[in-house]
Amino acid sequence: MKGVSGREWYLLSDQIKPEEDLVRRFGYLLAQLLVNRGFEDPRSAFDLKLKYLIPYTFLPNLEEGARRIVEAVKKRKRILIFGDYDVDGITGSAILYEVLRRAGARVVPVLPNRGTGYGLNDYLISLFSRYADLLITVDNGTSAVREIDGSGIEVVVIDHHNVPERTPERAVLVNPKLKESVPKDLQEISSSAMCFYMALVVSRQLGLDIDVRNFLDLVALGTVGDVMPMNRTNRILVSKGIAVLEGVLRGTLSKPGVRALLKISGIKNSVSSRDIAYSIAPRLNAPGRVGNPKISLHLLLEDRAERAELLARKVEILNSRRRAITDLVYREARERAREQKDRSFVSLWNPGWHVGVLGIVAGRLSAQLGKPVAVFAEGKEQSVGSVRSVEGIDVYEGLRQLSHLFLKWGGHSQAAGVTLSSGLLEEFSRRAEDIFEHVPRKPPPLYVDMELPPTALSPQILSQIDRLEPYGEGNPPPTFLSPEENIQLTELKFGRGRVRVGSVEMVCWERDVVERLKSGLRARVVYTVSGGRLSLIDVEDRDGAR
Repeated sequence: MKGVSGREWYLLSDQIKPEEDLVRRFGYLLAQLLVNRGFEDPRSAFDLKLKYLIPYTFLPNLEEGARRIVEAVKKRKRILIFGDYDVDGITGSAILYEVLRRAGARVVPVLPNRGTGYGLNDYLISLFSRYADLLITVDNGTSAVREIDGSGIEVVVIDHHNVPERTPERAVLVNPKLKESVPKDLQEISSSAMCFYMALVVSRQLGLDIDVRNFLDLVALGTVGDVMPMNRTNRILVSKGIAVLEGVLRGTLSKPGVRALLKISGIKNSVSSRDIAYSIAPRLNAPGRVGNPKISLHLLLEDRAERAELLARKVEILNSRRRAITDLVYREARERAREQKDRSFVSLWNPGWHVGVLGIVAGRLSAQLGKPVAVFAEGKEQSVGSVRSVEGIDVYEGLRQLSHLFLKWGGHSQAAGVTLSSGLLEEFSRRAEDIFEHVPRKPPPLYVDMELPPTALSPQILSQIDRLEPYGEGNPPPTFLSPEENIQLTELKFGRGRVRVGSVEMVCWERDVVERLKSGLRARVVYTVSGGRLSLIDVEDRDGAR
């Protein structure tokens, strides 16, 4: 079977069979979904208590970093928190700032913008050195060797990005990837989760009356927003964070800023990982992409309802602007990507592309093409780019071979940021293609869990599916194959289609699929279910040709 997307359909239920004992315990549907995801022990899927978290003592230098921070608080030193402009950096900064503020510390949070660029630079470190006695970086700093070692300021780096060959010698580097002995689950946590653990240790050492579990909502936003693998540790953190978010919705926990964010995101009763990934996180990211990320930070920290609603409206305006810019850049990039369909690594650049949306565009194209994609905003002298990959292809290790070309770079297996001289773009494209020549050139297969008519999604079945939340990389939302149905496109807006499959309404975010839908078509479809919502992924290609 093949879809109009060009992807071959691979029905997992034909190849993988659950054990009879698993079927008796959970029913066929849930048993099939469990084995498809490799959950050998169902407890790892459903038993998500905080007590099963791996102890933070495995995190390299966490306690030393906490000691430095506590000492600075007690000695009334000036502390500066320097985060990143994305949701992980913002939420991590918010957690640390709130703890230190309640401790009475002399602390100021600072976030960069797209103009100053990612991470530390000579100007910023010089500025910070004149103000602060202690600099805490969040979601950046691991690769800022020259900037940190050349400064006279004390630095604690809290970061989760891959560790390069050289790291700052003058900083306390708190990074789960620093040692191979760190359990794999901990190596894959977000910077916001790192800040949660740091907040736990700091608050204990300072004797603060703080329940740090109330910060897990921010950890959930950072973890899902930064597309962390949904291993057991992250699933525990995110599931408990979602519970905090739902407490904010119900009013049992007072967080006016977070409540205003949920409201502006259209979330009313319950929260799912899908809500975070497609509604909340993009809004938090928007100010950092096309404006000032401090708006999002202030919103998360705001404790006055009226002020929170004002900030949320600002975020919504910037998100609308971000969507329009993204749509424009994506359309142009997609046309250029089609010219490189036979390449293993797609490299695109244009002087008119907005630097703030490069990651979104690269991510969409990478998911569609099933291969790494680099998208650059070309400047007269320097070009800034975002690289995104797909599961199973480590883009960071590949790009490491080209690090001599870069003025600045960093990232992890699935994503990287690169700055290079504009005159090297062609050379980068050529060399990256050689490095990733092993990557299949055709679109990746579409893995489908099992056959299930959309009309069979009763409240009981939806409740069963929800037990697998939270979803994310490594634990994707369930996908199902429908029988033949009449398909009708009922609405098209901003590249999103509303589609009627038989008698059931679905949303389709796949632009290429929406554009190929024909009136009166009768075919099978692949759809996914998350948070009770149905999304059309692909439609059977009845013509047999693209």
